[in-house]
Amino acid sequence: MVTIHDVAKRAGVSIATVSNVINNSNKVAKGTAERVKKAIYELNYIPNNVAKGLKMNSTRTIGILAEDISAFSSPDIIDGICEQCERSDYQINLANLRVNNKVNQNSEDMYRDLAEDKEFRKGIQDGQNTLLSARISALIYIGVHPRDVSGLLPQIYIPMVYTYCYAKNPASSKAQNINYDDFQGAKLAVEYLIKRGHSKIAIIGGVINSYSTHRRMMGYQTALMEHSLPLRPEYITTGNWMFESGYEQMNKLIQLSDPPTAVFVMNDLMSYGAIAACKEHNINVPNDISIHGYDNQESAPFVTPPLTTIALPLHRMGVMAAKSAIDMVEHRNMDQTTEASVLIPCHHVIRSSVR
Repeated sequence: MVTIHDVAKRAGVSIATVSNVINNSNKVAKGTAERVKKAIYELNYIPNNVAKGLKMNSTRTIGILAEDISAFSSPDIIDGICEQCERSDYQINLANLRVNNKVNQNSEDMYRDLAEDKEFRKGIQDGQNTLLSARISALIYIGVHPRDVSGLLPQIYIPMVYTYCYAKNPASSKAQNINYDDFQGAKLAVEYLIKRGHSKIAIIGGVINSYSTHRRMMGYQTALMEHSLPLRPEYITTGNWMFESGYEQMNKLIQLSDPPTAVFVMNDLMSYGAIAACKEHNINVPNDISIHGYDNQESAPFVTPPLTTIALPLHRMGVMAAKSAIDMVEHRNMDQTTEASVLIPCHHVIRSSVR
C-alpha cells in the first residue's frame, strides 16, 4: 500500500510538505505543490482520512443509519445529505437496517412490535457500532415512518440528527429533529379542494395510531373549520396506507346516500386504490369525484388521471439534517435558543385528479 512516505520520496520533499499540500495549505510554493500532486497522481495515493481525523480530533465524516434505503423517502433524503456534505467537505458512511424486510405489515402497531424485537435492537446497535468504529463526527438517523424512536439507539457522545422520525428523548445530549410538516401539508390539500368549489370533502386516513394520521387529520379538520364547513362523521374513514385499503374505503364512500364530491387521501398508494374503486363503478375521476393524494411518489404522474398530491421536502430535509449535524460538530449555531425540532413546509403538486 502506498504511504505518505512514498509520495514524499517520489516528490523529493518532506512528509510535512506532502501533508500541507493534501490539506491545501498556502505554506507550499506553487512549483513544489505541483510536484507533490503529480507524485500523488502517479502513485495513486489515497490519504488515510481516519488517521488524519484522529490527529485533528475530527474525521469530517457523517454517519447515516437508515432504517431502510428502499423506502420511498430515503433516497432523496440521503441525496440531500450527500449534497450538503460535499459542499462542506465532509464524507459519509452509511449503514442500512433493512426494516421493510423485517416489519410485519399486517400488525396494527408494526413499528412498536419491531422495536421490541431483540434481534432488531441488536441490529441497530451493531449498525451504530460499525459507524462509530469508523470515527464518525456525527450521526443522522433516517426513519421509514414518522414516529418517536426514543430508546432505539444506545446513548452516544457525538451530535445526532433524527429525520423522517423524531426522538423526544434523543440518544445524544446534542440532538435535533428535522421533519416535514404533516399538519401544514394536509391543510394545504383540503384548502385547495375547497377553493376548487368542493364542500362535501371526505377523508381516507392511515392507521389510527400513526403520528402522521393524527397530524394530517388535524390539518383536514382545521381547513374545514376555518371555512365553516361541517365535519361529517360518515365522511371519515380509516385505511392502513396500502392500495387495498384505499380501494375498500372508497367503495364505502361512494355507496353513501349523499356521497362526497372530493376525497382527501392520506397517501398516494391508497389514492391509487380509491381511483381503482371509482373506475370499477364507472365513476369518472375527476368529473364525478375528485381525489387528492399525499406524498408525491414517483408513480403519481403516471396513474390515470395523474394525481394531484402533496410533495414532501425530502431533499431539503436531508440538506438541513446534514447542515445541522455539521454545525453541531463545528460548534456553530447551537445555543439554548436553538429549536430541538424543525418542521419544513410541504408543497403542492397540481395535476388532473381534482375537478
